[in-house]
Amino acid sequence: MATISKNWLTSFKLFFSKQRGGDVLLIILVMAMVLFGLLMVYSASYIFAEERTGDGYSFIRKQLFYALAGFGALFVTSRIPHQKWYTWAPIALGVVLSMLILVMIPGVGARVGGAQRWINLGLFRFQPAELAKIVGVMFVGRQLVRHQRDLHDFKKGVISPVALLLPLMVLLLFQPDFGSTALLAGTTFILMFIAGVRPLYLFGGLFGGLGAAAMLVITSPYRMARVMTFIDPWRDPAGKGFQVIQSMLGLHNGSLFGQGLGNGKEKLFFLPEAHNDFIFAVIGEELGFIGIAAVICAYIFFIYRGLRISWSALQERHDRFGFYLGCGISLLLGMQAFINMGVVMGLLPTKGLTLPFISYGGSALTLNLMAIGILYSISKANKGAFYEQE
Repeated sequence: MATISKNWLTSFKLFFSKQRGGDVLLIILVMAMVLFGLLMVYSASYIFAEERTGDGYSFIRKQLFYALAGFGALFVTSRIPHQKWYTWAPIALGVVLSMLILVMIPGVGARVGGAQRWINLGLFRFQPAELAKIVGVMFVGRQLVRHQRDLHDFKKGVISPVALLLPLMVLLLFQPDFGSTALLAGTTFILMFIAGVRPLYLFGGLFGGLGAAAMLVITSPYRMARVMTFIDPWRDPAGKGFQVIQSMLGLHNGSLFGQGLGNGKEKLFFLPEAHNDFIFAVIGEELGFIGIAAVICAYIFFIYRGLRISWSALQERHDRFGFYLGCGISLLLGMQAFINMGVVMGLLPTKGLTLPFISYGGSALTLNLMAIGILYSISKANKGAFYEQE
């Protein structure tokens, strides 16, 4: 027993000695958010799981497994020098495109809730769209670095970063997954803006993209219904507007201090997707304004840490790829969080995007933690360079 304990202690020290120099606050923050998410998933899903599967612990058990897998992925990607992703980005993009094509094949792709977004792997389902968003910003960062001196040229500054993303976005729209497509497009726009692409090209593309988005909404009955529900959810309170109305009622019931953890009523079959897309409403009802304010502050602090890591990569080591990759990951997860919270509060139309680190969902949680490992790897390189200079 003493030998085993000594080996574990040695391994523990070795791990942290090799990880020194990274942004520990980032890891602590993300771990706290994941643990909080596990608590809220348990609270939001127990009654629903009991009714649906006969086992109230079925959802939290799966989420705990996904969290462990995610931290395993974080450990692996934190050990990989982030510069490797510059070389691997085109290969990763090809793999993701292949996965998105597989999703469309009957028998391989799984349809859930009217959308075919998952690959059925037997024991579990995998959602390639979650990987597509991360690989997308990775590839855009690579292209911006490759053509850094030619960003004022339309072909190299605009066409090169987005040309291979367009098939990816089209495949996402076919699932359909308008939310992920819009999120990836928005993150790409911001990365190109901070890289120095000419505003004339960017805003021309922005207006074109908004026009295309408007056409997609107008020509799609279910998207148009979502927009009309957003404008006036009370026009169909028992139908299209039911989920948003119940979400806002939950937030209202929470008041300042909430009903108490586990005491929410909306999760009792009133609020659909209570443990998933609308878990923020459960947080608001059970923990009140104090709870949702704490969650909002946590995401603001996450974005701050991510952008600080990215800026350090540029300032300390002139690492443009680390800068773009770090900004891309931080903005991708941060914007997704605020879009999700905006939907729950009735400030945005329903998008089907989860709350990062907190919502139930295997692919999302595992891959988001994998992305945090990449961000942590960037921070380790920054700190290493800083200490060397010191």
